[in-house]
Amino acid sequence: MDKIFVQLASYRDPELIPTIEDMLAKAKYPERLTFGICWQYDSSEPIDRFDNDPRFNVSKHHYFESEGLGWARNITNKLWRGEKYTLQIDSHHRFVEGWDEIVMEDYNQALLYSAKPIITTYCTPFNPKEDSSTWNPTPCLMSQYEFSSDKLLMSMPYYIQGYEKMDKVIKARTISGHFYFTDARFIEEVPYDPRIYFGGYTEETSLSVRAFTAGYDFYSPYRMVMWHEYTRNYRVKHWDDHGHKNENVKVTSGERDILARNLTRQLFEQEQHGIPFGEYGLGDHRNLHDYEVYGGFDFKNCKIQDYTLRVKEPPNPEPWDQQFVVEESQKYSLSVSWDVDHFKSQFEGKYKVITLGIIDRMGNNLYRKDFTSADPQVMNYLIGSHYCKFNSTAKPDKLVMYGLTEDDQWTTRFEAQL
Repeated sequence: MDKIFVQLASYRDPELIPTIEDMLAKAKYPERLTFGICWQYDSSEPIDRFDNDPRFNVSKHHYFESEGLGWARNITNKLWRGEKYTLQIDSHHRFVEGWDEIVMEDYNQALLYSAKPIITTYCTPFNPKEDSSTWNPTPCLMSQYEFSSDKLLMSMPYYIQGYEKMDKVIKARTISGHFYFTDARFIEEVPYDPRIYFGGYTEETSLSVRAFTAGYDFYSPYRMVMWHEYTRNYRVKHWDDHGHKNENVKVTSGERDILARNLTRQLFEQEQHGIPFGEYGLGDHRNLHDYEVYGGFDFKNCKIQDYTLRVKEPPNPEPWDQQFVVEESQKYSLSVSWDVDHFKSQFEGKYKVITLGIIDRMGNNLYRKDFTSADPQVMNYLIGSHYCKFNSTAKPDKLVMYGLTEDDQWTTRFEAQL
């Protein structure tokens, strides 16, 4: 029977061992499982637990050595010893009876539609402190619902409606970092980029486009396979330990996250940061636009098609450029205010201009007003408010203001959330 190589990256997680124990107990064929673990441990953890078990290949690292999620996943990749299949999960899961048989059945079914399928999804949430009889039995898939303010695609779990009547795997747009199953060739063809710091908006989006352009297709199971603990509020996180430089932390979590976000935006051709991709770039079977057409995304303009927002099964309808929702312009009437002391403290003389802008969450300008000597109440600090009316398809997010001094220098930015 072909082996399944289970990849686990664990960071100071007391759920690691319960996850493994439940996985083995619920598998129909536990003998086919082998494990590659990047164990980022603290002194409370029994790191010798699997030392004499040949099924386990464990790379142990004190948590101060850790460089983040991508670094840890890259290490688990290197623990592969030629097994036929690979399953990547997190260190905080629980499983249904016969989960391994279900995944294998789904994978074999997906092979009827694709030469290189990946079974993947956002698993249904659970609380390990609650009785398992209370856990939601409804399986989930991944839904993409918005771009973040810094242009990153966001996903969340979506409960599958009518799953009881289904008998076929569901085409998906993205890969879940906490559950994917595929041929282990994937480890060599799409290796984890160690510079990716955190999951979701950088890990999963970058992995998805790299896998898709390498010829892989994604499918969600229609049955429950496992549950996932999303909050991780029971343990210390990487950024709690690595948020500030000290004798153990040379590169902070914030610095690593900035690099990962820049890398991801460059991969999606939203920005250019001069970051070399090397073996962690796009594949050569498809291109980025093929992925946009398939999934219903426009990465440069941070748009998602309505078909995708309604969680309809891909591929999306064509033509691609005509499927994005054209939002009707709305009329806005806003009274905004600011701290006049901000401008008093910046410059002792008279300003040439104080400029006011209202932007959306993507930083796009929706409204602008330049106050000059023709607006004495503002320029003489008698009022710190303004009433504005404008039309916009985007929702106002922030008030931003600057002052221009007599020697043509701009003051520091004043900002207020609307």
